[in-house]
Amino acid sequence: MIFPAPEDFRSYTRYPLTITLVVLNVFIFLLIFSGAPNSVSSASLLQKDGLTLTGRLYYQYLQTLPAELLYEKPAWVHEVTSNNVEQLGVLGAYALRDARYLATAETWAYKGDEIQINQWRSDIQEFRKKYQEQLLFRFGLSSYEKGALSWVTYQFSHSNWIHLISNLAFLAVIGIAVEALVGSGALLFLYMLGGIAGGAGFLFSEAHGTVPMVGASASISALLAFYCVAETRKRIRYLYFVSPMPGHYGPIYLPTLLIIPLFLLVDLANFWSTPEGLGGGVAYAAHLGGTFLGVFVALLYRWKAPTSSVLTQS
Repeated sequence: MIFPAPEDFRSYTRYPLTITLVVLNVFIFLLIFSGAPNSVSSASLLQKDGLTLTGRLYYQYLQTLPAELLYEKPAWVHEVTSNNVEQLGVLGAYALRDARYLATAETWAYKGDEIQINQWRSDIQEFRKKYQEQLLFRFGLSSYEKGALSWVTYQFSHSNWIHLISNLAFLAVIGIAVEALVGSGALLFLYMLGGIAGGAGFLFSEAHGTVPMVGASASISALLAFYCVAETRKRIRYLYFVSPMPGHYGPIYLPTLLIIPLFLLVDLANFWSTPEGLGGGVAYAAHLGGTFLGVFVALLYRWKAPTSSVLTQS
């Protein structure tokens, strides 16, 4: 394991905004999200039989779509067969992420056991209600919720402690580096605009998805990309850990651009390898959106900044 740590944490007075962002994220999590119940996880629709039935009904829905709308669906959806239970279960999971389908799912004239279908209509109505009551849905960003505030609130919302801590670890180490390089105002600009660019990337890849995106990772990707392109004149400190044995952990000085293969190319590879519409818990498209914004701003910074300034800042 290796990650960049260019600045000394002990000089904390030089990084007031980074510290403020870290504390604010923790405070919001404790105040709003910590211990929040998840009433959706136990929904009958998310059990194996519920997903299979949903997939079967969604398969019928797909047969009624005009060719231009059906063409928009991921390639793997077209390969699903109505007699394969495993495929129908996966298709059911995808159906529950399809906002356009959920908007009219209860009104379609399905074929099959009427009693079972009517119970399913009741279940999906309850599912939609509980889903939209979830705090992460209210504060997150999705095709269901594109209000102006959602573009900001999602950047300060986290699903659990692991999600929070992993994001804040990177925010701390790269935030102080960016703040030391360009100042607090530029850091805030990059953090917020990177989050917005990440949100745009996420919505582009999930144009009709219902799963909300939360977390600061798009903003952090923008900071990572900005720093590795803007600060290329020197080797920086990385911290590595192989094992607790002497000589297997500690600092090492390497080029800044090593950030690209270590972190940013990993997001691109995962984005390409994840089946469309069935992403796990990581919004790789949002990371890439933040990355592109960070690279663009860094190139602009290098072009606009006087040569003497670039050479003398620390």
